Amino acid sequence: MKASELQEKLIAEGCNPNNFSVFGRGSDAFCLDKKGSKWVVFYSDRGCDSEPVFTTKHEEVACEYFFNYVIKQQHWHIVGFFKHESEAVELENNLVSIGIKPIRNNIPAYKTANDPRYRVFVVGKDIFKARERLGLVKVSYA
Repeated sequence: MKASELQEKLIAEGCNPNNFSVFGRGSDAFCLDKKGSKWVVFYSDRGCDSEPVFTTKHEEVACEYFFNYVIKQQHWHIVGFFKHESEAVELENNLVSIGIKPIRNNIPAYKTANDPRYRVFVVGKDIFKARERLGLVKVSYA
């Protein structure tokens, strides 16, 4: 596999593109990049790169390593962000009714104390099932 194919292949497997970067840097993401004559896999957060976890001169070897490295992670996809808990519960019930196990991750103080937000996520390839059955859920950050 070539680096030019890698991102599309990872997305097709349900990986969240916010969690990885090919040929560049991400914020809080695992990255594959070419530095000089070497391909390197490393973690980058806010422009600070960690020491490489893998290095090779061969593109195909680097891509295979990166694919396996990224795919082992749990990839959460946000499908709802609500001001009212009842909206999150409704979405969760809709997801369960189509065979998807949602994950709730609330923010207790979004802008100020006692200003909660209710986030609903699905994992991996469930994002495709959620989009197919429910369409794109409106995510509001109000």
